Amino acid sequence: MNQEFGPVRDLSFEREYTLTTGTKIFLYIFIAVMLAGSAGSIYESVNEKSRWVVLIGILLIILCIYIFVELKATKITISQNGIKRAGYFSSRELLMYEIKGYEFLNGKKLMILPVDKSKKKINLGDYIFFNHYHEIRAWLNMYCTDLDAEQHQIEIAEVQTNNSFGYTTEERLAELKRLKQFCSYFNYAGGALCLWLFAYPKPYNYVILTGLIWPWVVMFVFYLKRDAVTFNRTDKKKETVFPSLSIALIMPPVALVIRTFTDFKLMHFTDTLLPALLAIAVSGTAFVRLVLGAQQTTRFNQTTWLNGAVFVLLYSFTTPVIINCNFDHSEPKVYTAQVLAHRLSTDKYTTYNLTLSKWGPAESEEVEVNKSFYNEVRIGDTVQVNLKPGLLKMRWFYVSR
Repeated sequence: MNQEFGPVRDLSFEREYTLTTGTKIFLYIFIAVMLAGSAGSIYESVNEKSRWVVLIGILLIILCIYIFVELKATKITISQNGIKRAGYFSSRELLMYEIKGYEFLNGKKLMILPVDKSKKKINLGDYIFFNHYHEIRAWLNMYCTDLDAEQHQIEIAEVQTNNSFGYTTEERLAELKRLKQFCSYFNYAGGALCLWLFAYPKPYNYVILTGLIWPWVVMFVFYLKRDAVTFNRTDKKKETVFPSLSIALIMPPVALVIRTFTDFKLMHFTDTLLPALLAIAVSGTAFVRLVLGAQQTTRFNQTTWLNGAVFVLLYSFTTPVIINCNFDHSEPKVYTAQVLAHRLSTDKYTTYNLTLSKWGPAESEEVEVNKSFYNEVRIGDTVQVNLKPGLLKMRWFYVSR
């Protein structure tokens, strides 16, 4: 273990690596605290005859025992024959001829992949917590294929033969660099627009209109560079060499969803179904035709289609509501209602709710209002409910004094 790891290829060597002392101490403390808390909960709950708390406490104690036993037994073994990750209850081993290579999922989680997909991967995501972990990494570099680097080289080779990037290797690599920078600016702009819509939507009509138009601008840019850019941020959870516009496409519709639920109240949510289905048909068809018209390298990817589905659904369910309410300039029918109750919700985020008496076509119901309006009115006060027909015939309302 203390001997420096070197390029030993033909000698029969085998080395074991266990968790570092610091890691073990931390986990032992964690186990002790959990055991103490579980035992205390069980003791108090037995007297109160709370069976569920007792059961949860027992399960936590079992979990502590499992972690302790696994902690004592866990180790990584490497040799010229292969690698093994062992624990008390299970172990996984791959011989050299069974190893396809290694990759980092999401840039962090180290996985060793087998040639035969029926065999299980070996997860070494926590290998940095083992003694002399740099030797494990050195062994991987020496004996196994870096699949991330291999994939990167394949994509670079594709760029170097792709006329969409230029006519010489130097031109193509330079164009790739320019496109990555351009797409990063577009993604930053999409993130900034999302923040603008969410945190400070003023001037309101302009920022809303920008949010509605923006995805089509992004898709137009993709159309212009459809053989050189992509809508997938990652390929099989690894960074792709092709620049991506996925953040620019998805972030503003996420903020539009928040604005829709915060700013507008429909009489019947089911009224959105038909307009939403029509919007799905239009935006979905546009996205599919756009991506299918792109180069195979940038379109045949699960993440691309997942991002497309997220965009289409978010955009299609929010756009009709925003157009229906924000651009409805008709005069409202005004009804009076009495405030029956206050309710402040602090579950995931703070919401301010008033229960109103029956008004117009609506029965008594709870509506969400802003903080200032919530603090302004008292139980028993009378408020005005403004009912509007909606530009797309989806009735909606807002509450005022």
